Amino acid sequence: MIKRKITILGILIALNTITLSYPHEDKIFHDDLFNCTIVMTAREGLILAGNNEDRNHPETKVTFIPATEKYHGRIVFGFDDSPIQGGMNDQGLFMDGNRVSPTNWQPEPGKPNFGGSVILFLLGTCATCDDVMNFFENHNVPGLEQARFPIADRTGASMIVEYGQGKTQFITSDTWYLISTNFIMSDIKNDNYPCWRYITADKILSDADELNLALIRKVLKETSQEGGSLTVYSNIYDLKNGIIYLYNLRDFDEAVVIELAEELEKGQRQIDLSSLFESNRNKPPLSQKP
Repeated sequence: MIKRKITILGILIALNTITLSYPHEDKIFHDDLFNCTIVMTAREGLILAGNNEDRNHPETKVTFIPATEKYHGRIVFGFDDSPIQGGMNDQGLFMDGNRVSPTNWQPEPGKPNFGGSVILFLLGTCATCDDVMNFFENHNVPGLEQARFPIADRTGASMIVEYGQGKTQFITSDTWYLISTNFIMSDIKNDNYPCWRYITADKILSDADELNLALIRKVLKETSQEGGSLTVYSNIYDLKNGIIYLYNLRDFDEAVVIELAEELEKGQRQIDLSSLFESNRNKPPLSQKP
């Protein structure tokens, strides 16, 4: 059963205001495994996106960035050495990333190159999948050399931006869900998907009669991992209502509920993700476990 915590403030030991600094995408995806399972769904008015972040690294972070005149308000999740793995903005736009093998990405002549975190920038400047598509159509994004980017918005639209077959591709679905793991979909032939997590998620979703939180939680639980690519946190985003259900270290029985609008009102800050879970405060850090 989900344990609902309406506000984060009451369960934090302390909040530290920091100066935020974000690396380029080519610095984020280093030699550690960054496997992720991401699903984006829309059915009967409910718009949910879910993700597992898989990396055996204990220093997980949550960053809140309130809106300004120029940028939308955002929440992003990540690590101490790569704080932007994915997130949602106050317009109901979700964006994440999957690491992939090198794609031999090449810039297109006549387009400007984008430098910096494309996830952070697009969450700050876009409200819909169409906005994101327009950006990728008009910019060279070097991050496509080693990542693909799932995006969903509160209208129910979703897509995955990737580089395959020598060009930027926009992958969509003809059903009510779209799944993204760590391979280039546009290179796949005859539905020969090279990922057990993709196949598992597809089976669960295709067999489902209805969409709800329990269904997405089941997908995340069944595709979570142990070992060198441990699932360190999981999220379910309700894009229409601006709510995130956050799970830590494969424990899908306890959720912290983040109401984005309320949290952004408290100002810019970055906190340890583990500090949000009362039951984890007395456990040793992940790196110290036997």
